[in-house]
Amino acid sequence: MLKINILQTLLRIKFLIVNNKAIILIFHVKPSWFLRVIFFLTPLFFVSCESVLLNNEKAFARVGSIYLYREDIEKNILNFKNKEDSILKVRNFIDDWASKQIILQQAALNLDKDKIKMLQELVKQYEAELFSITYKQSIVNESLDTLISVEEIDSFMFLNKSIFKLNAPLYQVRYIELPHDNVDKNKIQRSFQRFNIEDQSFLDSLSFQFSHHIFSDSIWLNKIDLLSKIKFLNQANLERYIKKSKFFEIQDTMGVYLFYINNHLKKGDIPPRDFIYPTIKNIILNQRKLKFNKQFEKDIIQDAIKSKYYEVY
Repeated sequence: MLKINILQTLLRIKFLIVNNKAIILIFHVKPSWFLRVIFFLTPLFFVSCESVLLNNEKAFARVGSIYLYREDIEKNILNFKNKEDSILKVRNFIDDWASKQIILQQAALNLDKDKIKMLQELVKQYEAELFSITYKQSIVNESLDTLISVEEIDSFMFLNKSIFKLNAPLYQVRYIELPHDNVDKNKIQRSFQRFNIEDQSFLDSLSFQFSHHIFSDSIWLNKIDLLSKIKFLNQANLERYIKKSKFFEIQDTMGVYLFYINNHLKKGDIPPRDFIYPTIKNIILNQRKLKFNKQFEKDIIQDAIKSKYYEVY
């Protein structure tokens, strides 16, 4: 009954509006034949419409024949603070997507054929390089030995001393900044100078009383970091206080400063292994990667020749 009503309605239609344009429907066929055709096409018509509606529900925007769908937005915009933020981010994303698509499509239409061909070749080259580099990197990650012994690092340092000379001085210090009226001042000073395990634990328990402190005196600081972290130090008085293994107590209107230089390396000195270990490790690993890649490329060519996969005519 429903299909008959639909068909009766379709037979009475004179105009169908599609995309704001009127299409004149003129029927010159016998109604009985037309009914049979409509009965046959109606299921296909509704399935097609349902598919279009589903796609349109997912689509957020269109530029030419390219659509932006809900999943494209969801995978690119993950976090929203609130409803207004989500609306703004989604709209900005859509506008940005549309701008890129419009420019891309206009470029494809307006650039001359030679430039388009050149760009297509560049895209192919980039794609080939990207796949090749990614594949070789995965082989390197699976096969390369990344363990580096202390002996190997020491040997590398010995053979390459000149490239590791310091361009600027380095400092290892400990430091405490506290107010004048601190009741534990004398205990703090004794523990700071002696600095055994018990002293370190004691100072750490009182660290909330200090305006600022540095207990990790094995960490190397450059001059910029040193001057920024130690309040009383400046470019003018730096040389006066940079005395290895010497303790200083300095007071001014702002507070009391306890300062000790654990170690000091000058410009041109060779830094200790632990300071340059990450750099040496990266150098050795990069050398191994280069060697591995060269051998890999040779092996893959030889294997392809042996298996007749690669032939030169």
